[in-house]
Amino acid sequence: MRRFFLTVYFSIFPLILLAAEAEGAHEAVNIKLEILRIVNFLVFAFLLYKFAGKAVINFFKTRRDGIERAITESERAREEAERRYQEVLKRIENADNEIKQILEHAQKEKEEQINLIRKETQLMIERIKEQSRAAADLEIKRAKIELQKEAVDLAVSLAEGLLKEKLTLEDQKRLIKDYITKVKEVH
Repeated sequence: MRRFFLTVYFSIFPLILLAAEAEGAHEAVNIKLEILRIVNFLVFAFLLYKFAGKAVINFFKTRRDGIERAITESERAREEAERRYQEVLKRIENADNEIKQILEHAQKEKEEQINLIRKETQLMIERIKEQSRAAADLEIKRAKIELQKEAVDLAVSLAEGLLKEKLTLEDQKRLIKDYITKVKEVH
């Protein structure tokens, strides 16, 4: 508090002296008064230095340090922002490259899938053809067997009809005897 009053006194006192000087500007210069003013100024400067000097020096030193620190921090922040900006640019550039790679990979995979589907389709077609051939061959064999049965049945019935027409009772007896003889020989 004391410092405050001293600071106010010494900052207002020179203003009062200047105002008094302005009023007496028409009077002659008084050396005694001038020396007193100089002494007054020196006392004021000394007291100001003595009581407020360290505070003023510390204030300006703190202020200078704060400004230097703010400048350093702003430089560091600017460098960090520049570094992040460069990283973002690299990411964007890498993203473009990644997108191209993904599209190329997708195109290759699509072509591989198409080729795989074509191969599987071709294999299925071959299997279906083979099964169709086998089914057709089986039907042909079945039809041949059926035709052979019908031919045998027809031949048996024709032979039976012919035998009935041309075979006499004596021929039948002779055939039966021959058959019995052959059966006895086998057993």
